[in-house]
Amino acid sequence: SEISDVSHDSRRVSAGTLFCCVDGTQADGHDFAQLAVDAWASALLVGRVMDIDAPQVVVRDVRKSMGLLAAALREFPSTRMHVVGVTGTNGKTTTAHLLAEILRTHGWKTEVIGTLTGTRTTPESTDLQRMLSAWERDGVEAVVMEVTSHALELHRVTGTTFEVAVFTNLSQDHLDFHLTMERYFAAKAKLFTKEYSACGIINRDDVYGQLLLDTMTIEAKSFGLNDITQVRMDARHIEYEIEGVQMRAHLGGQFNVMNSLASVSAARALDVPLAKIAEGLSRAAAVPGRFESIDAGQHFDVIVDYAHTPDALERVLDTARSLMSETGKMVVVFGCGGDRDAEKRAPMGEIAAAKSDVMIITSDNPRSESGAEIAAQINAGVAASD
Repeated sequence: SEISDVSHDSRRVSAGTLFCCVDGTQADGHDFAQLAVDAWASALLVGRVMDIDAPQVVVRDVRKSMGLLAAALREFPSTRMHVVGVTGTNGKTTTAHLLAEILRTHGWKTEVIGTLTGTRTTPESTDLQRMLSAWERDGVEAVVMEVTSHALELHRVTGTTFEVAVFTNLSQDHLDFHLTMERYFAAKAKLFTKEYSACGIINRDDVYGQLLLDTMTIEAKSFGLNDITQVRMDARHIEYEIEGVQMRAHLGGQFNVMNSLASVSAARALDVPLAKIAEGLSRAAAVPGRFESIDAGQHFDVIVDYAHTPDALERVLDTARSLMSETGKMVVVFGCGGDRDAEKRAPMGEIAAAKSDVMIITSDNPRSESGAEIAAQINAGVAASD
């Protein structure tokens, strides 16, 4: 029978579905193959031959083949839209959010995929291609997508073509998955190859950005602080000039200068005029949880930030300190999530203790771990800062 859908979820199978047996960290999709066939799956994509009465396509890498087949079934929808991928340790969400507003101001119907839009920052390839195809039918002209290192390693964006790929920065994170910084960088670097992207927009002020510029083979454009002049900032706004055009965004902090510059550079690579870019940047609302200023009528400043790496925490606290009076006190309330890179907990504790006047360790989504144990690991870093 004819294949009309590609799925890795046995609960989403019906007649015409090619069920993909993905070997995941929690479960092996091959164990659900019979369930899928019982639900009228038309065929199976497998890594090994199954003792099941159904047509089977045996491949070396189910994840990679799944992405290509999901895209091919829908005639590769990303090739008919302006698709931008944003990767890096910090700044992906803010950069994607700003760029999307610029592209909307330019007149393109634009959608965003990322941390604020779904359970996974980058969806599984079957879901992603289904989403892109539906958006194309709905007249969407541009898609800005956060692309994680996990997504690149696990082939979630295989079958997707990026007109522009953006690199924000790289610092310690996800070493529970990648094990070393070299492997983490190598995963990110995959986006900047002909397999995925036509053009790379790279932060040359980042050491890994420089490394990427030295090694990538696709068209490269870079951005850095020396592109801009007349920089002004406070807790809620940043302003600067680029080639004589005034840029203003409703975001505070030095790191958001870089995030906005990443979005500006990507928009320029898509041939959006500087005047339109400036208009779009000024229209963009503050991003929830990204150096977000909370005003409830209190007589002190409150900033909420999603910093979850040592580098991001240090930048946020340095920026906050730079905006304070000399007599001000900084109270830092933070924690670390469970089931994620435990190696960063002590360094984050050390940074928070060194940079704050008062520090409160709290729970931050411990998942399957003990919140008290996570706090103790953070506290080990606090002791080191004494």
